[in-house]
Amino acid sequence: MDRQFEEARKMEENYHKQFYQEHDIYEEGTWMAGPMPVVMDSLARLMRLKQDLTILDLGAGAGRNTIAMAEKLKGTSSELIAVDLLEEAVQSLVEHAKDYKVDHMISAEQADIEHYEMRKNRYDYIAACSCLEHLSSEEALSKVIRRMKEGTKLGGINLITMSTNVEEVTIQDHRPREPLIELNLPTLHAEEILADQYKDWEILFTERVTQAIPEQKYDESTEFRCQLIRFAAQKRSE
Repeated sequence: MDRQFEEARKMEENYHKQFYQEHDIYEEGTWMAGPMPVVMDSLARLMRLKQDLTILDLGAGAGRNTIAMAEKLKGTSSELIAVDLLEEAVQSLVEHAKDYKVDHMISAEQADIEHYEMRKNRYDYIAACSCLEHLSSEEALSKVIRRMKEGTKLGGINLITMSTNVEEVTIQDHRPREPLIELNLPTLHAEEILADQYKDWEILFTERVTQAIPEQKYDESTEFRCQLIRFAAQKRSE
């Protein structure tokens, strides 16, 4: 791996470790204030078809989506597998699962999703939220998506949210900084990759929203700006 990737990965790890120490899930005013609506909407779509679901949450962090999905599925025999690179995130998620009394439904694993093996035809729903931009290359992105597709049952859904066209500016004087993110794809190119990878599935939606999030990632406060792609597809045939 090149030096830029390693520097970006280390910076992202440090930022998220500090963030998880200082903030709780569902804390108002943070990006963890609630689950992502697109995650819950896709879950609702599946729940109209069946109640007992096997869910894989990639890049689960401290569990803002995992916990919310588990709460919706209480009373069923559903299983949720949450995966994150950071030990601190996994530990936090385990504690939150206990606090919300859904720990019997959730298993948390520390792993790099770039190398995470997914069993074929195991999952009804795979969510990869704000994690694919932390892969090392376009080739790695294609490999992970192929594993996601192979791991999904017939009728299952893959949901992806991904930051593209990332920029970072200082909050004090709006000075641009070189964005330290592992895989910074142009928005159109990322959308083309997703459309091509899922051309044999039913694409449920592709949309983009502009995001601007204040961060304390460097030695000065910055704003993380991006075009966030929101994409979902359903497996209709083998």
